[in-house]
Amino acid sequence: MATSVGVGSSRQSDAFGAGREAILQATQAIGTTNPDVILAFGSTCFEQETLLKGILSIPSGALMVGCSSAGEILTSGPSRRSVVVMAIKSDTLQAASGLGLSMRKNPRQAGRDAATQSIQAKLSSPRGFFMFPDGLTGNVAEVLRGVQDVLGLSFPVIGACAADDFGFTQTYQYFQGEVYTDAVPGLLLTGPISVGVGARHGWRPLGKPRHVTRAFANVVQELDGLSAVNLYETYFGKAAGSLKSESFVDMSILYPLGMTVPAEEEYLLRNVLQVEPDGQLIYAGEIPEGSEVRLMMGSKAKALEAARKAAELAALAIAPQSPSFAFVFSSCSRSRLFGRRAGEEIRAVQRVLGSDVPLVGFYDYGEQAPLSASGFRGLSHFLNESVVVAAVAAP
Repeated sequence: MATSVGVGSSRQSDAFGAGREAILQATQAIGTTNPDVILAFGSTCFEQETLLKGILSIPSGALMVGCSSAGEILTSGPSRRSVVVMAIKSDTLQAASGLGLSMRKNPRQAGRDAATQSIQAKLSSPRGFFMFPDGLTGNVAEVLRGVQDVLGLSFPVIGACAADDFGFTQTYQYFQGEVYTDAVPGLLLTGPISVGVGARHGWRPLGKPRHVTRAFANVVQELDGLSAVNLYETYFGKAAGSLKSESFVDMSILYPLGMTVPAEEEYLLRNVLQVEPDGQLIYAGEIPEGSEVRLMMGSKAKALEAARKAAELAALAIAPQSPSFAFVFSSCSRSRLFGRRAGEEIRAVQRVLGSDVPLVGFYDYGEQAPLSASGFRGLSHFLNESVVVAAVAAP
């Protein structure tokens, strides 16, 4: 049998029916109602507990992880207000799962718990850890450090933050048929398999470097001793400081902040979530005081080029093998950037990996992946506005 992978989806309005239809499609594709692993990503338009009951109404005994999303991705392209499911049955690939709770209270411990539980199965040859943390509660960079405390700094940690269809109110995490919030589910893939990953964004620096002179966590108060919003006023006029928060956030999709990372060729992007009346900027990820940052500039053309490059890195890392299946995690900011052209990003990935390769993913509130050009090793980072492509070869 080797490895068999099926993908299913549904846009039924009934949550149970949607979950059942998606898993039925996926299991029919692999020829068994008892897969070893199930990954699921679903819109918050569904009642979440009922959705999972539908997904698990057919299989039994499978490891199951996933989360809510801001748009879904599958082999046929992007989707909205839907659920997508991947079912995996394999003689070679093995998997173990773990769950960390209370991200808001102790994000690093939540990451440690998810990773520690996943390695308790003591499966041989671990290859990659996939995680789907809450995108609205705890510091995800700290969650990632907790995972790395257990698995090591060079171990590939790949994933994306749960979303809620741009509601920015509450996200949901799926683990073994239960729905959580403020949590981090994780899936460890092991065995004689290969995992390749590529992460790119396509934004380029604009203007001179700035230094973060006052900041706390994801709140930047001053750049070069001036109010943080002054950076945008310099380029876009005084009106930038008085824009409505929603308009400012939309502008920052094209002009996020880029943070340099030692030994990495890519900048870490941070997009604005909110502008405060006193000029402080709240970003979608931590920006340490003392960091060197640049204003970044993006475009649809460069973002498409980045998707292709991410796929090439993932494919190169598993060469000469071909992918058995793949994941695409793309920032919700990229979804807004592309709009109706979002399918072009997925097709750019498929032109590299192959249009017939089973693929799932979702639009998220932040990504996790290595930035190393090697495509499979190096320190994983918490990313914004990026696309992450993970290719898995499982003979």
